[in-house]
Amino acid sequence: MSGSQSLGAAAVWAAAGAWALLGMHASVTDLRRRVISRRACWSAAITITLLLVTAALAYGSPGQLLRLAIGVVPVLVAGEALYRVRPAAIGYGDIRLINASSILVAWWGPQWPWWALLGGTALAVPQAIAARTRHGPTAAIAWAPALAAGTTLVVITRLIAHGTTP
Repeated sequence: MSGSQSLGAAAVWAAAGAWALLGMHASVTDLRRRVISRRACWSAAITITLLLVTAALAYGSPGQLLRLAIGVVPVLVAGEALYRVRPAAIGYGDIRLINASSILVAWWGPQWPWWALLGGTALAVPQAIAARTRHGPTAAIAWAPALAAGTTLVVITRLIAHGTTP
């Protein structure tokens, strides 16, 4: 592995680490207070983006940034639309967490943000059913732990199956 490839791999691992810290922080704060820190989400999203830009340049694949954008933008638009149409369904902190997660997993392809979101949603269904059964249709649930778990599953499978290369 050349020096630039090592830098690229280190940048992807660092981005995954930054996301892991965000996922843990968002999960704990969402469970405790039903709030996800705006500052934490944006700081992590910016850090992940800068690290992936570094990785793309180190791998000599600046076109990867376009592929990354193609994977992220539709998820950002869908999340924003969901929040605007049904703000009671999901908090904006969860939307910010989805955005940061999408930036990371889109590194491996435009389909992976959707798989992470699908996995997180599937993991949240039992909690949502239990909360709705106990507290009625207006019950609030903490989405962050499930969303973080869905993204974690995608990150782990992509790192094992594909490694850090774009």
